[in-house]
Amino acid sequence: MESVRKKVKYSLTKYTKVGPFRYTGYGEIDNENLYTKNKVYEDCIRFCHKKINTSNEYKGSFAHYEEIEFLNYKGEYVETEVETDYDLWFRILN
Repeated sequence: MESVRKKVKYSLTKYTKVGPFRYTGYGEIDNENLYTKNKVYEDCIRFCHKKINTSNEYKGSFAHYEEIEFLNYKGEYVETEVETDYDLWFRILN
């Protein structure tokens, strides 16, 4: 069964070694994912909770893990897992 998507206004903060980067805009959510114009953030909605004294605002934090491959100083290709942390806030519009 396909879940219903809801339109949202979101603010997504990505934390890196360089510093935090904040993305805002309009997108859609279903029971699990945030769909933005450029990317789908999978399995992040379950980490969000309703803000106190609001009827349709939610916030939460989640981590995204990604396998990357790079060339080390010995000239060998090495795979490693990189963790990126995010803070998410969204307001349901419909």
